[in-house]
Amino acid sequence: MPNGVLVIGGGIAGITAALDLAEKGYGVYLVEKTPSIGGRMAQLDKTFPTLDCSICILAPKMVEISRHPNIQLYTYSEVSHVQPKDDGKSFKVKIKRKPRYVNEEKCTGCLTCTEKCPVKVPSEFEEKLGQRKAIYIPFPQAVPAVAVIDRTHCLYFQKGVCKLCEKFCPVKAIDFDQQEYEETLEVASIIVATGFDLIDPAILSQYGYGRLPNVMTSLEFERLLNAAGPTGGKIVRLSDKTAPEKIAFVQCVGSRNVDVKPYCSQICCMYATKEAIVSKEHNPKIDVTIFYNDLQVGGKAHQELVRRAAEEFQIKYVKGLPSGIDYDFETNKLVIRHADIVKDKPRTESVDLVVLCPSVVPRKDSSKLARMLGISMTEFGFFKSVHSSSAVDTNVPGIYVCGVCEGPKDISHSVAQASAAATRAALHAELIKSEPRRIAPVQKYAGGEPRIGVFVCNCGINIGAVVDVPKVVEFARNLDAVVYSEEFLFACSKDAIEKIKEAIKEHNLNRVIVASCTPRTHEPLFRATCEEAGLNPYLFEMVNIREHDSWVHPHQPKEATRKAMELVQMAVAKAKLLHPLEQFEIDVCKSVLVIGGGVAGLIAAKEVAEKGFKAYVVHSKEKLGGKYTIPFEDVAIDALLNPLIKSVEEHSNIEVFRSTYIKDVKGALGNFDVTILQNETPKTLRVGAIIVAEEAETLQPQGLFGYGRYDNVITLHELQQLIQQNKLVNEKAIALILCAGAREKSGRTYCSKVCCSEAIDSALKIKEQSPEAEIFVFYRDMVLPIEGAHFYRKAREQGITFIRYLEEKPPRVISVKKGLEIEAEDLIAGVKLSIPIDKVVLVTPLVPSENNRALSSSLKVPLNTQGFFLEAHPKLRPLDFATDGIFICGTGHSPQSVVESVYQALGAASRALIPLTRGKVLSEAITAEVDEDRCIACTNCEKVCEYNAINVEKSVAKVNPFLCKGCGVCAVECPAMAITMNHYTNDQISSMIKASLQTLPEGDKPKALAFFCNWCSYAAADMAGVSRFEYPPAVRIIRVMCSGRVDETHVLQAFLLGVDGVLIGGCHPGDCHYISGNLKAEKRVKQMKRWLREAGIEPERLRLEWASAGEGQHLAAVLKEFTEQLEKLGPNPLKKLAGKELLQN
Repeated sequence: MPNGVLVIGGGIAGITAALDLAEKGYGVYLVEKTPSIGGRMAQLDKTFPTLDCSICILAPKMVEISRHPNIQLYTYSEVSHVQPKDDGKSFKVKIKRKPRYVNEEKCTGCLTCTEKCPVKVPSEFEEKLGQRKAIYIPFPQAVPAVAVIDRTHCLYFQKGVCKLCEKFCPVKAIDFDQQEYEETLEVASIIVATGFDLIDPAILSQYGYGRLPNVMTSLEFERLLNAAGPTGGKIVRLSDKTAPEKIAFVQCVGSRNVDVKPYCSQICCMYATKEAIVSKEHNPKIDVTIFYNDLQVGGKAHQELVRRAAEEFQIKYVKGLPSGIDYDFETNKLVIRHADIVKDKPRTESVDLVVLCPSVVPRKDSSKLARMLGISMTEFGFFKSVHSSSAVDTNVPGIYVCGVCEGPKDISHSVAQASAAATRAALHAELIKSEPRRIAPVQKYAGGEPRIGVFVCNCGINIGAVVDVPKVVEFARNLDAVVYSEEFLFACSKDAIEKIKEAIKEHNLNRVIVASCTPRTHEPLFRATCEEAGLNPYLFEMVNIREHDSWVHPHQPKEATRKAMELVQMAVAKAKLLHPLEQFEIDVCKSVLVIGGGVAGLIAAKEVAEKGFKAYVVHSKEKLGGKYTIPFEDVAIDALLNPLIKSVEEHSNIEVFRSTYIKDVKGALGNFDVTILQNETPKTLRVGAIIVAEEAETLQPQGLFGYGRYDNVITLHELQQLIQQNKLVNEKAIALILCAGAREKSGRTYCSKVCCSEAIDSALKIKEQSPEAEIFVFYRDMVLPIEGAHFYRKAREQGITFIRYLEEKPPRVISVKKGLEIEAEDLIAGVKLSIPIDKVVLVTPLVPSENNRALSSSLKVPLNTQGFFLEAHPKLRPLDFATDGIFICGTGHSPQSVVESVYQALGAASRALIPLTRGKVLSEAITAEVDEDRCIACTNCEKVCEYNAINVEKSVAKVNPFLCKGCGVCAVECPAMAITMNHYTNDQISSMIKASLQTLPEGDKPKALAFFCNWCSYAAADMAGVSRFEYPPAVRIIRVMCSGRVDETHVLQAFLLGVDGVLIGGCHPGDCHYISGNLKAEKRVKQMKRWLREAGIEPERLRLEWASAGEGQHLAAVLKEFTEQLEKLGPNPLKKLAGKELLQN
């Protein structure tokens, strides 16, 4: 790969950048200095704000890296030399390959060597809380799953004895003669993604780390929480192995400290909140307190998680950092001395365990790598991106940075920035001719009796702590057609994936079922696994026993286990009837539609155009650009905007449509037909992908703090205009009120993230123009970027007064004879204030554009409860929608800074360019099929198909598989039952209904079935699980692609078999992924209710409910309410008649 890209660092940022490049067709060399990729994310137990199992969502990406033909993986290796060539157009790179003393080609990861090794040493992966052997694999999901010998502790290398690993290795993979060597590469560009370290808290002696027992770091605590960690997920004090009753988290350990690290580490408040919630999930009786300075809650859904932690989990947040921690030897407790600013007095608190949240710092070898590459570093030692217009470029052309090595940030932003770095690095690289992935040829399906293999995942303790997994495995083993059943700790680990493939071959399996988490994230991984083993990927079925079971029934293990068994039984019934399906290649239209002409939209369009593809920019306003500021930078926003607008307007590959709206969107990934409306004139654009860059707007705070009533109450944007015009020279006293209309208990519950920075920046500019002016900043928490802490201190030094207020006690703006006064209570000083003010400035949040709802409806993409667009996954797919081919960036995603919008825009462009660069995508295999012998040419199917995928020709309906989206509406509407909806056939759905009702609950306990559409209701059920919104275990969920697929016969069959209730869940009207399928479901439900009433069955037993993907809490409430309603109604009158005869027919 002479024109490939070198990625240095195998954490989540490096993995994302490598996969983005490889998927486009570029060659990638991924270099990781440790024995496995995965980085810090692999060490985490959960991720915020969704509380997803970290390794569960990371492992499929790691496996994908190992499988990809365009990626050459160098683990346990380091970059030792970099030399620019051809005037910097390429780089000569030397890679130092450290010896593993294990042959990578031979090692199978069986761990026999580890079992036999007599030497135990502290494990680096476990933060030295647990042990590993001298020969080891770092963690169960490691990639590659190849052992490595620690030479410094190996008895053979140190004393010339032992060699037990060599003796017992079944494949003779041990090689004590391996030597270090170098490989030389030539690459076109380099991406640096080396991650971060945490400061050693021992340098802050007042906290007692390393000196006092039971004081640990947050990363150590992550390993304690993890099921695969040193205590098996049990929270205990390491000193005496007792369960703590009180835990304290201490924020800002080294951060925001001028003597240590003056910046905010950005992630600590949220991961402490996450760890606190998980602790309470482990043991609800644990008392948890978080000591903090200011809560950094600026990310998407972050403020909401903090509020939920306080209200639902009773986690106490105390504003006031400890001054010291002592140990009480009589009680064996830690005594924390701290301030409590709200209660205005020093206090002490006795706890059993203290968790310190240390400052994020650059890796120790960062300066060495910077010198080798010739790239600049910030004053704090992070790699420096040189300007706001790219956010990933370094001072050396062809070298890019992403992730925390560029500055503290969470996983979501690291992933987005990694995609941005990938698209920039691709500017220099050339596409390679990819070799086809080496997989076993998919065997032609020969029919015969089903031979099903069932694999049940513990997901650490995510499933195994609630569901009796061994019992489920044994149950599955005894089901008809199941010939093999096995339990895994993590089914998505590389080791488990290999075992599944081996089982398919060894046991001649022709159907595979994995019972683990949601198919919405992991189904592609397991389908690919089946394909690699020679099995058609559509002979696979997945059972969701995590989001839909263990996570929503944590306190009902017996019922959750029963539910898991029945869900597996339902999957087995369907699997017996599965048939192989085929996909076809579709040519991709070589253009992209960008919706929105703000900074994000313009940068995304320019990036697409620079790659040689056509970009259409559709902007609802006449003027491009928008309203932005870049706080704390000397550069004016016009210096970024004006050249950007000019370059877009003049680019030959970009066409801009101003004052234009989206009228209609049809088609799918590769070929979208978008009708736009400009001056009431429609025009259709065909594009291969769509990027949504609709910008947010600033809240107009009518009625808030007297805005609209008093002339001297203005918004921050109005203040910024006055500053630009130098019109504040006569103002003597100015007050800025932060969180005006933000961080509310309902409605605008979120933090707008950029307000604090813009307020301080404006305050400093006022001081420049009017040094004598008194400036008062009323705030709740100071949410600042890494560079913001410096300017916060500068503002205080210049005499700007900061007054903290509580949410329940906001300042009051009062009109007096001389003008305005602000009444407030200063928490820190503990006094009530009345301050004469010349001008009050309301710092209001960004709010979603009014266009979002219409765009959501046209594009069939979801919004969250606040009205911002909802991405496919907040951590690993922050720029993708669940709908393939549509991507998101900018403030329409969430409130964010200009720099974040820039790298989101570049990242979204990178994601959109993947299908365009490939040139082809695969069609959907799950499509409708017509039995020509049964077709009566009634044209019903043709009339109801929203995609013109069915036409009646020569008295027979014909399906165009390239246009069919697989909704299944036509199959229900066909009066002759001539249409089969593949993968969701009538027989398959019927078999699941029968299987779910093999056993009916005794007494008055109800049992219900739910048919949920894949895109909204099923996703909402996933969200309920992720958010741990509990509901009764009475409902069994059957996934369908659309609520319009649910046939009347399915519902009536369920009632005949004795089910107490049926719930059909679909998208909100106007938001249906298949345009009108939900409305057809609504029409059928009304008809079925009439039938039920006539049959003597209460129509309330059938319910239709709309739930978007983000409405997990709503759906959980619906399921709870529906179950309670069924309990009041009592058993289905037909339940007594529902016997074995009906089940067999």
